[in-house]
Order: sequence, then structure tokens, then C-alpha cells
Amino acid sequence: MVKSMTGFGRAQGETRLGKVTVELRSVNHRYCDISLRVPKRLSLLENRLKEAVRTEVSRGKLDVSVKFDSGAEEAGVRLGVDFHLAEQYYDALRSLKEHFGVEGEVTLGLLAAAKDIIVAKEEEGDVESIWPDVQRILREALGEMDRMRRLEGEALGKDLRERLERIAERLKEVKAKFPSSLQGYQKRLRERIEGLMAGLPGSLDPLRFQQEVAFLAERMDITEEVVRAESHLAQFERFLGSEEAVGRKLDFLIQEIHREVNTISSKINDAEISQTVVEVKAELEKIREQVQNLE
Repeated sequence: MVKSMTGFGRAQGETRLGKVTVELRSVNHRYCDISLRVPKRLSLLENRLKEAVRTEVSRGKLDVSVKFDSGAEEAGVRLGVDFHLAEQYYDALRSLKEHFGVEGEVTLGLLAAAKDIIVAKEEEGDVESIWPDVQRILREALGEMDRMRRLEGEALGKDLRERLERIAERLKEVKAKFPSSLQGYQKRLRERIEGLMAGLPGSLDPLRFQQEVAFLAERMDITEEVVRAESHLAQFERFLGSEEAVGRKLDFLIQEIHREVNTISSKINDAEISQTVVEVKAELEKIREQVQNLE
């Protein structure tokens, strides 16, 4: 069953650090493009999060958001002091005091206000310990998004099959009408040549005329194009039942069918068949638009 590239999934659960929420949004894209937003605390897990998503999604633009509640954000964070930097600040402030003859002492408040002396440090071990829980919650969100993508893919697949049936019917009409169209063309050609030769000495050589007609009939023959188009349609139908990501394959097949139909259109000089071909092209264009939504 084909899947759409549009979907949404959300899951949340408890970890040792608190509640974690994962949200995924997926839209159309030619490739697999993952945009990840996580708290700084989880930056070490970013590559693993992306790989976990890639194992489930092969195509689409995905926005992945991982959040902690307030308790989770504060857990595992401790304050550290850079004593070496503090000493440099202290010496610099004393030098300024002596140089300008400023009264007063270098207080703790002055040092504490200096940049990067007191910093918040995250305990990496805690992040590693919650990865199994984050992975589980991510899989739940991916599962929910996958169900949504499958449901929409099922609807798209039904619409595509109906359009394929209409195209197949139109191609059958073209095949059925072609012999009579060719006979009509031969009749008009004979009448035109005879009209041009009227009043001229000699007469139309039947053998030569039949040779020219046979040559033109071969150039106008659309049997190969119709057979190839029908083969592509059958292959398209089979891909719709596949569990694999087939969006790109379907896009290629549509281009090939369109090429065959264009060739048929260029060969045929019949108003009725041309109208049928126009209807086929209209259906192909709608299918092409739908295929852009498939993974």
C-alpha cells in the first residue's frame, strides 16, 4: 500500500528526567529532509534521533520537535566555577583599581557579574541514560504519523486506480478507432491526389499509390506506443500495491506514459482520436500531481 508524504505524529512519556514530548510533521519533498529541534541538553542525541527517523521514512520533509517539561529541563544541570578565569578577572580589576587610583575593594559581586566565570554544566551521563525512553517515545510518534500517511495514501491510491482505469479505457478506444481512421485517411488522400491530377495526362498508378499509403500507414502506426503505454499502466498498478516507497518510480512511469501519449498525438490526424488523447493527457496531469504526494 502506498503512503502519502503528509502526516503528523505526537507522543509523550515519562523519563527519569521528567515528561518528554515528541512531535513530527511531514510534507512533500523530493528527498528525505529532516529538521530537528531539541533542547541543548539533548544535542548529543541528535544524530541518533535523525537515524531513527530515517529508518522509518524514506522521503519527505520532516520537522521533528523534542521537548521536556520544566522539571526535565532543570534536572541534571549543575553550576560550575572557572577559577582560572576568575583569577584573571580579579587581577585585571585590581590593576584597573591601582592604575586609576579608584577606592574600594574587588568584591564577590563584581566577579560574579563577569562573563563565563559561573557556567551551567550538563551531566552527559544523564542524557545517555534516557536515550532508550526518548527512542521509545519517538517510535510511538513515528507510528502515529505512519498511520496517518497510510490512510491518506490509501485514499490517493483509490483515486489513482480510478484514473488509471479511465486512461486504459481511452487507450482501448484509440486502438478501436485507429483502423477506420487510417482507412478514412487513405480515402481522403486518394481523392486529393486524383483531384490534383485531374486534367493531367496519365492516371494514378494503383501500385505506386498503395506503396505510398503503406509507407504512410507505417509512419502513422501507433500500435507500439499504445502497447508500451498499457504496459506502463499495468506496472503502475502493481506498484500501487507495494509496501515499498514507490513515489519516484511512479513519477518516472507517468513521464514515460506521457511521452508515449504525446507520440500518439503527433502521429494521429483524426479529430475524434485527438480529443480522446486530450482526455488521457488531462488524467495523466492529475495523476502526476497526486504522485508528488506519495512517498
